[in-house]
Parts: sequence; structure tokens; C-alpha cells
Amino acid sequence: MNNGFTSVLIHDLTRRFLTSNLNTPILNDTGARDREHEQERSSQEAVAKPKPGHLVAMIIAALLLTALSSEAQVFPEPLCENLPEVSPEVKTWVAQVAPEFAQVPVRELPATTALDMFRRATAAGWGSVEVLTQGVFREPCTFYLSKEALRAVDAAFDLDLLTVIRGQDKKGQEFEMAAIVAGRGKLVAFYGRDGIVYTNKRLGRDFTLASRVEFETPAAGVLEHVQGLFAKVVLFGWVPIRSVVKVGDTLKVQAGTLTSKSRVKPILARKAGPVTPWRGAPERFRGR
Repeated sequence: MNNGFTSVLIHDLTRRFLTSNLNTPILNDTGARDREHEQERSSQEAVAKPKPGHLVAMIIAALLLTALSSEAQVFPEPLCENLPEVSPEVKTWVAQVAPEFAQVPVRELPATTALDMFRRATAAGWGSVEVLTQGVFREPCTFYLSKEALRAVDAAFDLDLLTVIRGQDKKGQEFEMAAIVAGRGKLVAFYGRDGIVYTNKRLGRDFTLASRVEFETPAAGVLEHVQGLFAKVVLFGWVPIRSVVKVGDTLKVQAGTLTSKSRVKPILARKAGPVTPWRGAPERFRGR
């Protein structure tokens, strides 16, 4: 074989061999680095983009913190520990009309405290149902609001309640709430007489109030297992109210198998002015 040709051939083979052995590892290392970078980017994206279930949990947690913060603004102090015990007379009355409430300490919710509570609720933009269904009313004690405290609240604030604090019935006779007892997830409103039929002008509907109207309050914005409250419905007659639930900005009232919806009305402060006395209304609840 020609030595020149042999030299050229050997040189060419050597060049190819060296090129192959030098380039291949470099290409392999580059591919490995690309794969590592891709995995790192995927890991970062997985951290940056939470799973749908995690996202829902985060939203619920944020809403819960907001609700707790709002409740703390309206109820800044623990009422069970700070409010005074009711008088022996009131404690005896509570034991007679609602024995389950008398099994725990019964605290007086005086007019000044109630007014401060509703004033803060007004500033927070709450509706009436929100105030009476907060966690404070599920604590292991009972709160008692007297007729005087309820009058003061009604005179200072425009509340949107089916169980109105006072008004006139269909016969033109005045009526008013005698007391509220609340606690341990339950609320009871007492009236001086039974079978009160009145017209709720905002809803354009007639309602009947028993002398005792009961609600269970398992969660904020929820009044359920209602007893003693009825609505008059066309073609159905008098239908018992089953529940009143706040869903967003909507108030859903379940009456029998029927459901009505209305927009939540925030508590409004009434314009200052003299309070008109109610003729013939007893100063204290005679049932005690």
C-alpha cells in the first residue's frame, strides 16, 4: 500500500475517532443538563401553581380568617366572662320558661353593651341575622336581653327581622318583644301575647308570631329549626317558617316547601330623636 495513502488514511481515521470520543460526551452532558433544567422548572411550577384542592383550602382559610377578624371587631371582648350575672328573679324565670338555658351561667346583656354591639355591627356592614348568629351565642353561657335593652336597640337601629321588636298587628294593637334568651346555639324570642299577626311592609307579607319563637343557630348566618313563626302564602295559607339563611348578599327564607329570597338589608342607625312611649306596654315582662 502506498505510504502516502496509508498516512492520510490513518490521519483521517484518527481524526474521526478523536472527534467522536470528544464530542459524544459533551453532547450527552448538554442533554443531561437540559433535562435537569427542565425538571427544576417543572418543580418550581408545581410549587408556584397549587393543586385545585389546595387552592380551595387556601380560599376557605382566607374567608375564615376574614370572618373571625370581622367577628372580633364586633365582639372584641369575651362576653361570658365579662357580663354580670342576672338577678335571682330573672334566673328563676329563665329556669321556668327555658330550663335548658338555666343549666349554665345566665348573663345580663345590658342596653349599653347591646347598643355598642349593634353600633360596631353597623360599622361592619352586617345584617341583623349576622349579629344574632355569631359564635359568641354558642358559648357555654346564656345571654338575657330585657325588654328595656331591646327597646333601646330598636330606638337606635333599624333592624331587618321577621321577629320584629315592636310594631302594630293587623288589628292596630301594639305589641313588642318581652325578652330574648340566647346561648349554646339556640335563640328564643318572647312576646307578651300569642298569635300576633302583623304585616312586614318591606317583604309585603303577613306573619304570625307565637308568644315564644325559637331558633337554632348552628353557624353564622343560619337560623334553622324555627318554631312559632308563620308566613301567609297565597294558595297555601299559613305556612311555618323552617329556616332563615344568609347566603352572600341574599337572605333565603324556607317556609314549608317554599323558598323566598331577598337582598340582605344592612343594619342602619336611626336618626336621633325622642322615643315615643308605647301606651299600655308594661315596663317589665309579667311572665317573670
